[in-house]
Amino acid sequence: MATSKKSARPKPVDAWGGAPLNMTTLRKLWKPRRDAYSKAHLYEEVRVRIHRALTWLEFSERCDSREDFDAKLIAQWIAFTALTSQWNKKTNAPEPDATATRLFIQQILDHDQDGLMQMVLETNDRAARALFEDAYLAKHFKSREQSRNSKQRDGSGKSFSTKSTMEDILEQAQFQPWLEAVLERVLFVRNQLVHGGSTYNSRLNRVAVRRASSLLEHLVACFMQILMEHGYTDDWGDLCYSPLAD
Repeated sequence: MATSKKSARPKPVDAWGGAPLNMTTLRKLWKPRRDAYSKAHLYEEVRVRIHRALTWLEFSERCDSREDFDAKLIAQWIAFTALTSQWNKKTNAPEPDATATRLFIQQILDHDQDGLMQMVLETNDRAARALFEDAYLAKHFKSREQSRNSKQRDGSGKSFSTKSTMEDILEQAQFQPWLEAVLERVLFVRNQLVHGGSTYNSRLNRVAVRRASSLLEHLVACFMQILMEHGYTDDWGDLCYSPLAD
């Protein structure tokens, strides 16, 4: 009798049953840590980052997914930048989004001891490919991707492409370029909204906004889970707009 071929790659597992977690479970995961760190005055900047991100994610959940994807995506991006943003003391301003995002992805992947990002990549493969193949976004990113692929190659000589199969991405551990490619497109859609490049609830970009929101929701939840479980003792850069002491 024929048997299906199984991957030799072990399935990632963590104590909370995988990723991404919903808001209720994220809160349960974070509350005892938050209370303990607050009493001990430890990891204050990480605690502020996570608290800010959670509040914006909670707001995004209250947005009507049928009518208010614009506000939902913007709130999710704010939650993301609450985690990633870094203050540049030389310029006395936040680091550019692209710089802060690249540094954050490198660091968060180093802390992904449970392989949670693999779960999120596999779960969102179809949604990411749909975003990559969006006609408007594909036109904008085509020349950039060609330039990147001519420079970025892994040890096997293969370069990351948005057309790479998920099996290739997992086998070659190309999580970082996959994440950067997804987040670049999410940022492009977000910029279209906040820089006045779209009417509110526009029919023309509904599909792109919905796809970007769905992907970002899962990614931010996964980033927060990794940060809560394994990355809270690390230095994530200077906090932007630190709260003032009373």
